[in-house]
Amino acid sequence: MARYYNNGGIIGPDNDPQRSPETISTYSSPATFAPVAPYAEVLIVGGGGGGGPNRGGGGGAGGIMHSPQYTLPGSPVSVSIGGGGPQGGSGPQNFPGGAGGNSSFDGVTANGGGFGAGHGGNSAGGAGGSGGGAGHAGGPGAPGPANGSPNGTYTAYGNPGGSGGDPSGGGGGAGGPKPRTQGGPGRQFDIASPTASPSQAYYASGGGGGNGSGPSTAGGGASNSGSYGGGGGSHGPARGASTTGQGGYVVIKEPEVFLGAPGVWRLQEAFDLIKEGNWSS
Repeated sequence: MARYYNNGGIIGPDNDPQRSPETISTYSSPATFAPVAPYAEVLIVGGGGGGGPNRGGGGGAGGIMHSPQYTLPGSPVSVSIGGGGPQGGSGPQNFPGGAGGNSSFDGVTANGGGFGAGHGGNSAGGAGGSGGGAGHAGGPGAPGPANGSPNGTYTAYGNPGGSGGDPSGGGGGAGGPKPRTQGGPGRQFDIASPTASPSQAYYASGGGGGNGSGPSTAGGGASNSGSYGGGGGSHGPARGASTTGQGGYVVIKEPEVFLGAPGVWRLQEAFDLIKEGNWSS
């Protein structure tokens, strides 16, 4: 049975306000996103760089672009995800790893991580969202610089890779640089993770550099829990395979949204919605 209300001289059925719930959309492969809310928190992570071979440098983490409140368009948007950079070859010692791929959402791009340098030859790490680490031979090769800049409501996160030598430089991470065998730390965001939503997850840590005087070293970025966009690690004197970088990631967190309703508004309902900032004529 419908309820009827007198609202300022207008009599009619009570409306039934409709809301869409908070929604978290996560992407680890290319897709199309259809917005519901007018704005959202957005996290874009580039793919991590690959580690260099034979005591090479660690791969740099993918860059991060984060906006706490990004105005969404009124139509579907393409989401691009950068792949992880390949590991360095096991042949000539100066083969570096490969750079990570870029991730993007609605025209905003998070750069892929820089490659980790090889052992000899050009021992400098590559530039990227976070820079790759420098290699072992030829002294302290120049570390790869971070590459990223703020964009509108977005903040960019990325750091340089570590200098070379023995042990080699680690790749830079979104949370800070870290020289030598350890990669740079990732950065925490309370937005979403692959297994829980929301969750304090780490994203984009750098890969570990190779160590010539100790046991093989795994990639810090490749083993850091929840670290999408992590850089691949190098290894120790055994010249085993280095590690590929991790793929990128995009998270879009839309808040609960008032969608409107037919019928007559009670003054208290209108007051409550205006107070919440959800009133729309």
